[in-house]
Amino acid sequence: MMKSPIDNKPVKASSATQTSVARSKLPVILAVVIGGASQAGTKAENQDAFAALQPSVAERESKGIVVAIADGVSSASHAAQAAQLSVTQFIQEYYATTASWSTNKSAAKVLKSLNQWLFSQGVTGSVTDSKCHHENTQQQTAQWLTTFTALIVKSSSAYIFHVGDTRVGKYRHGEYHVITRDHNQKQGLSGSLLTRALGADSHLKVDQYQLGVNVGDIFMLTSDGVHEHIPGQQLTKILSAIPKQPNKVMLEQVSLQIVTQAIAAGSEDNVSCVLVYIDATPKRELAEIEQDLLTRIIPPALQVGQKLDGYKVKKILHASVRSHLYLVEHADHEQPLVLKVPSMNFIDDAIYIQGFLREGWVGERIKHRNVMQVITNPNPSKALYHVCQFIDGQPLSEWMHDNPKPTIAQVRDIVSQIVSALRAFQRLDLVHRDLKPDNIMINASGQITLIDYGTVLIAAQDEVTTGLPETVPQGTLNYIAPETLLTMHADHQSDLFSLAVVCYEMLSGALPYKPMASSHEKVKAYPLWQYRSIKDYRNELPLWLDLTLKKALQANPKDRYHAFSEFLTDLNKPNLDVLQAYQNLPFIKRYPIQFWQATTFILLITLLGVIAF
Repeated sequence: MMKSPIDNKPVKASSATQTSVARSKLPVILAVVIGGASQAGTKAENQDAFAALQPSVAERESKGIVVAIADGVSSASHAAQAAQLSVTQFIQEYYATTASWSTNKSAAKVLKSLNQWLFSQGVTGSVTDSKCHHENTQQQTAQWLTTFTALIVKSSSAYIFHVGDTRVGKYRHGEYHVITRDHNQKQGLSGSLLTRALGADSHLKVDQYQLGVNVGDIFMLTSDGVHEHIPGQQLTKILSAIPKQPNKVMLEQVSLQIVTQAIAAGSEDNVSCVLVYIDATPKRELAEIEQDLLTRIIPPALQVGQKLDGYKVKKILHASVRSHLYLVEHADHEQPLVLKVPSMNFIDDAIYIQGFLREGWVGERIKHRNVMQVITNPNPSKALYHVCQFIDGQPLSEWMHDNPKPTIAQVRDIVSQIVSALRAFQRLDLVHRDLKPDNIMINASGQITLIDYGTVLIAAQDEVTTGLPETVPQGTLNYIAPETLLTMHADHQSDLFSLAVVCYEMLSGALPYKPMASSHEKVKAYPLWQYRSIKDYRNELPLWLDLTLKKALQANPKDRYHAFSEFLTDLNKPNLDVLQAYQNLPFIKRYPIQFWQATTFILLITLLGVIAF
């Protein structure tokens, strides 16, 4: 399936004719030219297929532009259908994945589902496929088999997903080189055996590549009927003749030239070639990005009774140096709402404004009972603000002050709800990055709601070059995970660390590590983070709980729990294996502080004895 960048009407890709997509020339966005050709060659049926899609500007930024090629395995009864289905369904389903997902996650999910469907079409019997050789303990003949290679160009990067012996190569500055690796085994003069294909096995292994792109780069996708008969030197000569900023007709003509030469060189297979010319990438100067952000209008502080775009202020809920929260009413809404407005203090802070816009983007998309929802405004405003659901409760920091010694059951219930919310973030490929008591609301019935996620990491947006880069760790000191402080990296394990800090603080009223007054004090290496036993603050708490928190709060993420479920399981009941392993540790490892205190005392007594003697 292909779409015109002008009218966005779908155009089905043909496996036997030339197809292409016209170049788009939109300012400061990704633009490519795509042209291809496919012929049956000496065979009666063309079992190759390719497709591409140039989506809307918004999808182009979040998902990129996709080109896919497939070569059906000739011995399979549905080779042509498998090839055609794989390229069209991959593109369709890829664009249907969540907008916040990374390219790798989106493509992997789609390919896994596609492979399972193709594999499920097989019938029980013996394997007689002469082209695709694979071990299959289920003795299932795969009737829907195809190679598959996809190129996704997003922002200023190219992502390649590859199974089989179709290829992707890149031409730049007079040089052409192949990027992918063929999954086949040469069999002398008899040809080669394909070792990997879509539909060949229930467990799919996909090669993934990522590389930068520049304006003027040309990517070439080919089936083996082409690249096995035209040497790289000849391809380089052909590609070097393509002028700068070619149109679709030029790329179609060159693609047709390449497949025609492959047939003339003796190819007895189907022949397909797709050329992708990088016409523009969304690389922008930082000053330009900052200027765009600073053109946003931050409204001044509002008073009770004032209106902003129809929202009438009923009460000032909160005012700080960062933002203002107002309880408001609107004629179009029955329930009270909250208007969140940035503080005028940040009128010149592009990074803050970028985070505020990001919070609104996420809040409109994440739907979970434990996450504050941002309501989509049907009438876009020139003013910068969010309209949020009203949460009747108090920050968890206030609750902790009112409940200095909560029960394990109370804390466990709160943590379980936070985990449920964080899983919603994880499913969308988001990392909260600023989990702390002040960003967690709790109501009278004990229900919690995560708020204030302006520092959220969005995997899809993290891949693009249209935003300001972060130069400092995002989050709040003493809750930020050590790996974020040391390397700027953050993932769901970082959120798990922050959650464990909150859990520890609820139970003890203290922090698990020596508090840092500023980021300049950050510890330089993982071993220098020294966990403080929670029993130092509440000795009545069980040892198994202390060991659970200690593992969740390991400075090195490799030693931490790898999933929220693991942490919750050990928080609900003692982990006997962990307890046994702890009991088997030598005294110095179980009680390091007491050991060195005792050792120091003994040495002091010995020294005093020697002096007295």
